[in-house]
Amino acid sequence: MAAPSPIARLSVVIPVYRDADRALNAAARILALSAGNPATEIIVVDDGSGDDTPERLRACLPEGVRLIELQENRGRSSARQEGIAAARGEAIMFLDCDCEPVEADFLDRHLHSLRQGCVASTGPVIGTDGGFWDRYQRAASERRRRLHERGVPYTGSTQNLMVRTSALRSVGGFDPRYRHYGFEDRDLLVRLAEVGDIAWTHDATVRHLDRVSMLSVSNKMRQCGRESAWLFATQHPDAYRKLGYASIDARLHRRLKMPARLFAPVLGHAARWFDWMEARGAMPWPAGFAIVRFLTAISYLVGTCEAETTGRA
Repeated sequence: MAAPSPIARLSVVIPVYRDADRALNAAARILALSAGNPATEIIVVDDGSGDDTPERLRACLPEGVRLIELQENRGRSSARQEGIAAARGEAIMFLDCDCEPVEADFLDRHLHSLRQGCVASTGPVIGTDGGFWDRYQRAASERRRRLHERGVPYTGSTQNLMVRTSALRSVGGFDPRYRHYGFEDRDLLVRLAEVGDIAWTHDATVRHLDRVSMLSVSNKMRQCGRESAWLFATQHPDAYRKLGYASIDARLHRRLKMPARLFAPVLGHAARWFDWMEARGAMPWPAGFAIVRFLTAISYLVGTCEAETTGRA
């Protein structure tokens, strides 16, 4: 097998939508990690925020950070595609604007995986405060790591992903049809796994800074089931099954339609109740973990049921 091509320059792409403060923080953190290394470029892509985000970014981004402004909101996949088109590095790091790297040598650890011959490298995502949601995100990352070790290499997230540019462009980059939350990263990783190895770099971690709640998670999973799931399930049925989503898709299991319809009206109430309990420290970890898993699955199930009734199947 031919030796991997050298990586002389790294590009870091940070998409942002109406979140100037955290985009500035993410760019500053990457700058600090790459201090003294002129071979790292940072590209911030404003995804048609439609507010004062681009003006604030123009005024406050450090010198040398490139800003791309989209005139309309096109979704995270298209925003990242614009970053890919502008990138000059042999490798591209994708980082969400509400995340920041943890380790001082974070970039070097991902680069090491690529220099060992992998086409991509992904890693853990943790929370901020040691509380319930930090613990839950750590548990989710550990579950993804175990799946990766069992031969499912598309478990990672574009919150924390470095890819060889040549491999990225050979598979066409992100699919712009994924305009809403969910599956655009898994779709990319499935296609990358067809052209090379994907590393799980366990010691290259990002901290997710966004405030997580059961209500926000439920809404995202419901949207994912309604808007993005069928495209991924149609393109990658085997991956859809291995990741576990096929078992909670009402379009694939007709018997699940009735529980989906029963739970749909009360999902929001259940999520708010959980958030109320968790905020008061009244939710023991084992029970809370089980309830989150259940409500997340039900939210996704409800979304897949809604997709059929709205013609998105």
